Amino acid sequence: MRIRRHLSYANVTATICLFLILAGGAAYAVDKINSHDIANNSIKSIDLKNRKAVKAIDVKPNTLTGRQISEKTLNAQSFAPLTGASGGDCDPSSSTLLRCVSATVKLRKRSRVLVLATGGEESVGGPASSHCELQIDGRSDGTGMAPGEGTTDNTSGAATNGFARTLVTRDPVGPGRHRVALACNQLSGNVRVDAPTIAAIAVGAGRR
Repeated sequence: MRIRRHLSYANVTATICLFLILAGGAAYAVDKINSHDIANNSIKSIDLKNRKAVKAIDVKPNTLTGRQISEKTLNAQSFAPLTGASGGDCDPSSSTLLRCVSATVKLRKRSRVLVLATGGEESVGGPASSHCELQIDGRSDGTGMAPGEGTTDNTSGAATNGFARTLVTRDPVGPGRHRVALACNQLSGNVRVDAPTIAAIAVGAGRR
């Protein structure tokens, strides 16, 4: 009964005002929290709002590693462009190199390129020899291979002498479109290069 006698409109109004002042002060304080108010390593994923928290601008470039990235979500063509092609049977008729199969790879930045070519050498009507090499933009890789038969005759297109050639460019190739090719010639006899294929992929970015 004594409590009721002391309650009045003024008492209630003053109490509500005090509550609002304190609440407003708390809201103001929360609005002003900054990095100095947060203990290092104290914020957890559960404290961040889904899809509205950390953004690309908050991440230092090239600091995330494979353990933080789901590879299946990446567009590999953006950082490791890949190309490939297959060709019909190729018939070099002289010592002049003939481009048997080619493909174009588009690089966004300076990169080293891995090139792989395969094929089958067929000798027609007697022993034959040839030379095949990989080319990038018409320039030879400088080595090559010499598929062929010196003493026997392989006249079956289904039983060719299979060969493969792999090249990784020593120096990065500049950005833009580049043609990779398998080129072959005929050194002796009658040569066919059956089912040539080629593939290329950027394997390492160089300095800009």
